[in-house]
Amino acid sequence: MATLKIKVPIYISSVLEESFYSYPEMCQCIEHIINAYNNRRPDEKLSITQRAKLKQKVIKLIQFDRYNFGNTPALLLRIEEYKKNNKDLYIENSMTAEQRDIALEDKIGSNYNYVLLYPLIRYLDNGNVENRWVAFVYNDPSKEDVDIKTTTHSVLSKILNLSVKAVMRESTRNRLHRTPVIPKVVANYVTVNNHPNDQVDLRQYELSCKSTRKITYQNLPQDELMYLMNDQPEDVVSKKITVQFNKNENVKMTYELNTENILIQTLIEESNGYEITLEPEDIATMHEPINVQQHLGDIITRFLSNEVALQND
Repeated sequence: MATLKIKVPIYISSVLEESFYSYPEMCQCIEHIINAYNNRRPDEKLSITQRAKLKQKVIKLIQFDRYNFGNTPALLLRIEEYKKNNKDLYIENSMTAEQRDIALEDKIGSNYNYVLLYPLIRYLDNGNVENRWVAFVYNDPSKEDVDIKTTTHSVLSKILNLSVKAVMRESTRNRLHRTPVIPKVVANYVTVNNHPNDQVDLRQYELSCKSTRKITYQNLPQDELMYLMNDQPEDVVSKKITVQFNKNENVKMTYELNTENILIQTLIEESNGYEITLEPEDIATMHEPINVQQHLGDIITRFLSNEVALQND
């Protein structure tokens, strides 16, 4: 079996509303929120439903352990979840080949969804502090990327009440600003059409009218890319800019309207971001907490040495 890669998407929170002057205080606050969530009744747990889909994902429990990375305590979260309302699925016994249909009321669970929360404290000249959390997602190859991202973002935003954005590596940021010509750039827009040119005038009944537009650019100069990233077109409610350096390296940046109707960057996806190489003999133990801690510890060291300036953005 060939080596596998554990992707490690990284999110950084906005400055916390409450100020903490020590790392243990930050950890205690998160631990209190998690304990309160775990004590909810089953019907009060967070349920995530994809629009127009039957299947539901429920965050059952969030286990946590506090580990020290150097002199800084951090929280390793292990999220337990299950999916219900599964349709057209079955389990086949590997020994007897006997099949059993999975019923709608059956739950398909997952106990090993890891996120490491690392605290940051910035001391200001006026004696106050700014606090942020950095979330390192252990996106192991046994799970679907979209699945773990949905779980992680839901826990961070809806349970821990953190406003987070994806982190772009400083090396990638520099590459975007310093590459004179980008071989290929694709821009996807979702627009609101206020004046549709329909054959039949039904505008008095319209609730909304959205359309998509895709534009592909070749050999785009770097200054034009910056314009594309910062552009605020009228009637556009979201845009996605995909920058392709070569067939194996690309960056996808998603922008959505905020409450002030300004397009802001909400997601960054790098094809070769932070990764952990997993040897075949390590696959069986990749979910053991001590191994997760060790793997993510190496990523934390790289992040803090190269990317920590992002907290000041």
